[in-house]
Amino acid sequence: MIDNNINNPKSSKYYIKKYFIFIIIVFGLFMRLIWTDDMEWKGDEKQMYDMAHEAADKFVLPATGMGSGGGIVNPGMSVGVFAIIAAFTNDPLAMDKTVQIINVISILCFLLFVFLKIDPKEKEIWLAGIALAAVSPLAVLFSRKIWAQDLLPIFSFFIILTNFYRSKGWSAFLWGLTGAIIGQVHMSGFFFAFGLFVFSLVHDYYNKIRFRWKYWIAGSLIGSISLVPWISFLINNPHITNVSFWNIFQFNFYIYWFLDSLGLNIYYSLREDFWLFIREPVIIGIPTYIVAVMHLFLVVTSIFTLNKIMKYMYKIFYQLKQKTFLESFFIGMSITKFYLFSILLGLGIFLTLSGTTICQHYLICAFPFSYIFLAKMLRQHKKLLHTVIIAQMLITATFLFYIHKNNGAEQGDYGKSYHAQVEKGK
Repeated sequence: MIDNNINNPKSSKYYIKKYFIFIIIVFGLFMRLIWTDDMEWKGDEKQMYDMAHEAADKFVLPATGMGSGGGIVNPGMSVGVFAIIAAFTNDPLAMDKTVQIINVISILCFLLFVFLKIDPKEKEIWLAGIALAAVSPLAVLFSRKIWAQDLLPIFSFFIILTNFYRSKGWSAFLWGLTGAIIGQVHMSGFFFAFGLFVFSLVHDYYNKIRFRWKYWIAGSLIGSISLVPWISFLINNPHITNVSFWNIFQFNFYIYWFLDSLGLNIYYSLREDFWLFIREPVIIGIPTYIVAVMHLFLVVTSIFTLNKIMKYMYKIFYQLKQKTFLESFFIGMSITKFYLFSILLGLGIFLTLSGTTICQHYLICAFPFSYIFLAKMLRQHKKLLHTVIIAQMLITATFLFYIHKNNGAEQGDYGKSYHAQVEKGK
């Protein structure tokens, strides 16, 4: 039976339908801010907190930060950004709350960018993508940690904003400056910034767009000054990294891109606790397995989405045979395709070819574009897309409650929560 009230402006269902995306985004922002004392508090978080306060007290930017999953120690800027936070916070909870607020601001900035700069025909894709980014499990998890990577979204926004105005000198300068800094916060940012630069260069050549490259170089050089101590350290301290030729053929970037967009990634944090988590919610001691059902739904959706991706790739490979492929590919490219391809081909290919071990948190620098990608893939299946958003939101909400209820996930990467450790110390 059709609900005749759904299109009635006076009905509550009408407003829910009209403002569905915004209701989801608000809920996603709320999930970033609740239960701060449930945050992760392990070696990385403790070390970053101590290093940040030491740098703030001495008022000196360290030459290096913490070690990375790729085996190379991060630049000192990764500590420097937290030293700024340490200057006005005096406990881990306040520092983590600042990280949460910065991530909320990042989402709001992207939202404002969509309303002011994105073509109305593409606005729906971006809004749905941001809604996914607001509630997706790892996206929320990565906005609640004292971790350098968790500050990347705000830098990603400034890179996208300044790249958008790259035909202006001041913006090209700021683009270069921010691009140099984001890689010092976390090295995945170097690949993000360089990939976008190369793609923009080729795109602007074919579209005859003026690229103020001198300003970009000036900004990049000035932003790279703080890299000198780190480069000096690497020269004087050669060491083994996790770079391997065989890493190139693992295609981890694209696998994680796909899994992240669909929300099939919370195992990253829970590990062995995942098998207990899928029994949730447990009501009066009885497992409902609703989380398992939602994961199964997302797996089925992933098969459907993968089929659409394969068809799209076949179409592109077929067009490669044409002599004018590059011209037809780049000329008149929409802003959505421009940023998605610049990241998928730029960041994806350069990061893969680097041979480094690619971890899931390396994709934070591409926030929120893996989610915008899924929204574009499912654009013609609006109900399915909205159901995916709701499923991810419920999984994330259940995850946060699971962590709160169990004081963390001791069998997983998450470990005991900060609150539980403090209580145990007392």
